[in-house]
Amino acid sequence: MARLSAQLQHPCCVVSDLHLFTRRSDADQQLEPIKAAVRRSRTFVLAGDIFDFRWSRFSSAEATAGEARRWLEALLAVGPETQFHYVLGNHDHSPALIEQLESLAAAEPRFRWHPYQVRIGNAVFLHGDAGNPRMNQERLEAYRLGFAEERPASIAAQRMYDVAMALRLHVVGARLLFPERSVIRRLTEHLHRLGPEWTTGVRNVYFGHTHRALIGVEYEGRMFHNCGSPMRGLPFHILEADLS
Repeated sequence: MARLSAQLQHPCCVVSDLHLFTRRSDADQQLEPIKAAVRRSRTFVLAGDIFDFRWSRFSSAEATAGEARRWLEALLAVGPETQFHYVLGNHDHSPALIEQLESLAAAEPRFRWHPYQVRIGNAVFLHGDAGNPRMNQERLEAYRLGFAEERPASIAAQRMYDVAMALRLHVVGARLLFPERSVIRRLTEHLHRLGPEWTTGVRNVYFGHTHRALIGVEYEGRMFHNCGSPMRGLPFHILEADLS
């Protein structure tokens, strides 16, 4: 787990839940705004589920991970002075991607990756699946392992998901599964379990996973923020993070 000192004179932008390489995501339409955010940022955080190994249109995890590496390298080239942090989510917690992230971090000092969360200054960035019901670190690791062992969904499953998207069940499901205050409360409890370095002085928490955009919801003296997701029918924001 990583904690980093705040860097001076920089904006920090964060995105999550792009679910790239899937038919359910319109993230490609956000590529130019994301590049613009990278150019104006000293620090750029990718907060999980940037790629999606369960619903990938590629035939294998290795193929998806290779495309992910190329996508990340292209993004790094957009901001040659930008420091990048990649926090894994459940849908991109893949051994094939982790291998690529480790290789990229070894080759590029401006790139770091984190399995669960990172603190930069007085802000914490995490994917948000720690806010699922009845979750603790042990259960979170088991939950992620379930995704790591998955193969890409079948064509039949992909088509069924397309129908669910057309019926906007993903919008209704996000509201039912992830009540805003309940998720924020559970994330707060998770950070307390991790220890005081993740709570003392922390003023802002940025997370994804729920696909429910929110900006500046206060709970126990901290502000919680979520980018949402660029899926059809859902709001999505590239957020500028406050690290002070």
